[in-house]
Amino acid sequence: MLKSMLTRVREVREIEGEAADAGFTLIELMVVLLIIAILLAIAIPTFLGVTGSANDRASQSNLTNALTEAKALYQNNSQSYGFGQAELAASAPEFTWTLGTSCGPTATPGPGGPNCVSFTPVDVALAGDNAGFVMANLSKTGTCWYLMTLEATPVATFGTPDTPPAYQAASGTGATGDQGVSTAGSYYSKSTGVGCNATTPLTHSGGWTWGSSYSSAATL
Repeated sequence: MLKSMLTRVREVREIEGEAADAGFTLIELMVVLLIIAILLAIAIPTFLGVTGSANDRASQSNLTNALTEAKALYQNNSQSYGFGQAELAASAPEFTWTLGTSCGPTATPGPGGPNCVSFTPVDVALAGDNAGFVMANLSKTGTCWYLMTLEATPVATFGTPDTPPAYQAASGTGATGDQGVSTAGSYYSKSTGVGCNATTPLTHSGGWTWGSSYSSAATL
């Protein structure tokens, strides 16, 4: 009987030993945690970059769609961008249109939200022609994207303040409102820290530059 008990104890110890061998050591756990930390360090910046890019794309899409609506009104308004918030709101109620004021958090806050579009018509070739249209939309990344379209070849500034504001063609002087664009078409730009107002490119001291696409948008 004693022999049987000793055999049983030996079997129990062997079972307990196997169970102990089946667990993880502290070193193994530390290695696993280190691998997880490395993967997170790689994944998190990538995720944030993708999220930021998606937010900027959404802002760009808003401006592109808003331009489509503005161009439709331009054709129905005797080829003039001289219309206001009421006409735009009726044509495209999915956007919050604000004439010559900021979207998003600025020193003088205006309507917020990703669908807020700040806009202003501009004179391009003649005083009062309303042949240009500038829009701004604030991305969730904090970047303000601008889209400007000119239906005529721009000329130099008219010399005196005009309502709507006069577009100033490239002069090479770096004067306030100097746009650096000399042909009709659509142009793109972005900025941070100066608010998100469609009039900002027209009044910013030191001039403003534009790119030919969102990917080449000039940055203030």
